[in-house]
Amino acid sequence: MPLRVTVNRVRTGLLVLFVSAAGLIGSPIISVEPSTPNPTVGENFTVNVLASDVTDLYAFQFDLGFDPSVLQVDSVSEGPFLAGGGSTFFIPGTIDNIGGSVSDNADSLLTAISGVNGSGTLVSFDFTALEPGLSSLTAFNLILLDSSLSGIDATVNNSSVTLPGSAVPEPRSTGLILCGGLLLLICLRRRGLAHRPFVG
Repeated sequence: MPLRVTVNRVRTGLLVLFVSAAGLIGSPIISVEPSTPNPTVGENFTVNVLASDVTDLYAFQFDLGFDPSVLQVDSVSEGPFLAGGGSTFFIPGTIDNIGGSVSDNADSLLTAISGVNGSGTLVSFDFTALEPGLSSLTAFNLILLDSSLSGIDATVNNSSVTLPGSAVPEPRSTGLILCGGLLLLICLRRRGLAHRPFVG
């Protein structure tokens, strides 16, 4: 077999392997994950923003959106993932419970030579459930940087929570109220007739 044909086949095989490996590795995923998808009114719960399958993550920034008529944010705390690579500088985002956002959540390694690899929690948000309804939980304006301060592309998986509403009164309850009112009117009318003087 000619040497040129062999070399071309080897190159083709390596290219196929490279493309297959890239497909298996994929891009990192940033996920918004509530500790419970159906909190009750008044319940406190946590929403974690997680990184999965990331390589050389050195710093990040993002905003989180929610429905302020359904939820409120109480506090923001640093997750353990980035801090596992060394000393960090964490900036908890600015909470806006009127507009429904926590803006400029940011964290960066300080003295590490390289970033962190793998999966873990970036930031945790403590929420209180306020009113029945549906609230989306959205991470946006996402920036991920590696140790050379180059951007890292990622897929974002957002989420939502649903607060169950109060029970709707059954129709028979309304019927009972109407029947009670009707009985009261009949009683009052009879009282009025009993006191009316008889005309012969």
